[in-house]
Amino acid sequence: MSPFAANLSDSDMADLAAYYAAQRPLLRPAATDPAKVAAGRELARQHLCVSCHRPGLTGHEQVPRLAGQDLTYLVKLLRGFKAQTAGDLDGTMTTAAQPLSEADIENLSHFMATLPPAP
Repeated sequence: MSPFAANLSDSDMADLAAYYAAQRPLLRPAATDPAKVAAGRELARQHLCVSCHRPGLTGHEQVPRLAGQDLTYLVKLLRGFKAQTAGDLDGTMTTAAQPLSEADIENLSHFMATLPPAP
């Protein structure tokens, strides 16, 4: 986010922070496939997703939360990293997504969508 926020005034940043802090998460249950969730859980373990995204994939600081994100969004984002078309400031996710098959992307996304978002 730093490159996007660089041109914002202190007042703009405070206004944006207040706006986002007031938003409530949308609690839309994703229609997930239990077999894909199980396969995605194992893939997340194998690919060490928690090493950057923390246990529960709740994210922190510059690392985004994956837990509870919309299923369609997660699939689109992982496909974008694999295709090298998604924004990736340091290339970490583009590199991490290269070995993923389409089935892996689907499975990981189903798993991440079922995790509860951090409060």
